[in-house]
Amino acid sequence: MNFLTWLQDSALGTWVAGSIWGYPIVLACHAVGMAVVAGTVTMICLRILGFARAVSLTMFARLSAVAWAGLALNIVTGLALFSGDPVKFFYHPVFWIKISLITLGAVSLWMLVRALREAASVPGDGSGMPAGAKLVAGCSLAFWAGVIIAGRLIAYIELGNGT
Repeated sequence: MNFLTWLQDSALGTWVAGSIWGYPIVLACHAVGMAVVAGTVTMICLRILGFARAVSLTMFARLSAVAWAGLALNIVTGLALFSGDPVKFFYHPVFWIKISLITLGAVSLWMLVRALREAASVPGDGSGMPAGAKLVAGCSLAFWAGVIIAGRLIAYIELGNGT
């Protein structure tokens, strides 16, 4: 609890929570990062599920760098948003659901990129992705949709203890 109080009282926490521009700027950057990661992951998953077969698997594997950049932006901006009211977020169950889904989404992205690179190294058109990769792609779509939904729910679900 001392760490959470220190974080809230830090220069970053004070700026995010107290300035007129802090929260909107960080939230806008967070939204851009989420659009980048979720949009890119969606394209990769749809390719693995059989859409856009005319585009090479290698191109989609290279596109994963954009998703990782979006995730990095979201981690930085998410930490900044967290610093604005860490006590509220730390004790909010939907926040922990979101963090869990982000972790699952990141692991699934790593698995998808591996599957893309393996499939791209096999001669042929890459149209037949393994069933396991398709399962991970479907789960990844659900994870990232869940992250977006949980992120929005945090703002609208008030807990009974005043947080």
